[in-house]
Amino acid sequence: STEAAPAPKDQPAAEDTMLPTWALVEEVHRAAGMSAHPRFWQRVSDSLTGQLELEALSVEELTSVLLSWLHDSQLWEQQEKDQMRRSASSASDDSPAQKSGLPVRVHIYDVSQEEGIQKLNRWLAHTHSPLKFGGIFHAGVEVNGLEWSYGYSPCPSRPGVACMEPRTHPQHHYRQTVALRHTQLPPERIAEILSELVEDYPGHDYHLLRRNCCHFADD
Repeated sequence: STEAAPAPKDQPAAEDTMLPTWALVEEVHRAAGMSAHPRFWQRVSDSLTGQLELEALSVEELTSVLLSWLHDSQLWEQQEKDQMRRSASSASDDSPAQKSGLPVRVHIYDVSQEEGIQKLNRWLAHTHSPLKFGGIFHAGVEVNGLEWSYGYSPCPSRPGVACMEPRTHPQHHYRQTVALRHTQLPPERIAEILSELVEDYPGHDYHLLRRNCCHFADD
């Protein structure tokens, strides 16, 4: 008589190779809240409507979904560029509303100076792609000519908020800048707000997930 060959060891069970659909939807909504292109992610969310009846997606199904998103992102990027060119041609460079107030910019860094982190971020979140899958980043906010950011400090007497020349954080690798709307606050009021944030963000209170540089930049 012949015996059945033993099943290969260390072979993952079928359920271990499935991604819960709710987890994918949750990540899409999280990306929409942080993305500069929330309308694109809304389209992505709409595309998942037909998948909600499934409890989980297989590797093949997930691959198909991601490939369709990549295709859509290329079309979306081109449409956004066309729209920006049309807007730029119709807007007046001398508009007082555009020049009033102080510029505000968010400077984004790859965390640390490690080349491996930079490669990971380039793969997961290419600078010129509206479709970004995540990454490990640091953020600082420039206002009134100075950049402010938040980081960990083990000493309670040492503040977690640091000030420096824009795009020159010594511990991280500069990646890109996102321009925000100009602020209409006078420099004196900006200084008051920053003083309050220094008190609200002590260095020992830093938490990698719940209270980090992105929370500071958002505030």
